[in-house]
Amino acid sequence: MAWYHKRLKRVARQVDRIARDYSAAADPVKAASEIQMRLFSYADEIDAWAHEISGIMLKRAGAADFETWKLVGGELSAETRKRLKDALTGKAYEDLQNLQVDLIKSLPREAAEKVQEMAQRSLMTGERFASFAEDIKRLGPITMSRAICIARTETARARTSYTQARAQAVGSTHYIWHTVGDGAVRPRHRQLDGTIQSWNDPPITSEPGQKIVHSHPGQLWNCRCWTEPLFPKSKYES
Repeated sequence: MAWYHKRLKRVARQVDRIARDYSAAADPVKAASEIQMRLFSYADEIDAWAHEISGIMLKRAGAADFETWKLVGGELSAETRKRLKDALTGKAYEDLQNLQVDLIKSLPREAAEKVQEMAQRSLMTGERFASFAEDIKRLGPITMSRAICIARTETARARTSYTQARAQAVGSTHYIWHTVGDGAVRPRHRQLDGTIQSWNDPPITSEPGQKIVHSHPGQLWNCRCWTEPLFPKSKYES
């Protein structure tokens, strides 16, 4: 996760540099337009890089998950080992990677949208450039916070996706939901702690009053919960 954090933080820092590079003599609307153009261009420029680093993250998450399976599974048969290694491939892997790429590129794109909002707000307040300049200073920290959240959530999502694919490949249909047990656990997730859930029917994980979200542990923003797969027979029979 630390490796992925560092790469996404680089994107956030570059977004901050791009946003701060404007002429103090420019009108806020004109400055915002120029910044937006550069940010959208930057999002396109990092497409290949985003594919590369997301692929590395997914492979590392998969390798770490496989090592866990080996530790708890003892001696795995050659057939079981192959099923576990090949569980998350093809379209499932491609969809997961495409999600990562979209999220990485969303950092400059969302920043570009915020810049437009900042310019409009500066005109509405009548402070014009002074207000715009102060808002721009806050864009970097906002983007950095978003980058950290993405890195944390998506590495957890990747691990859960590998665990699910491998568990189902060897016959698991359900799992036990576990929290980390500290005071930062969401109330809804605290209620789910220790419950048995279906891989094919993720529970509601959003809080009352929020938009209804169904997800497995680690798949909701900043979720640190984890799964314990259940098996109908001996855990790692081939």
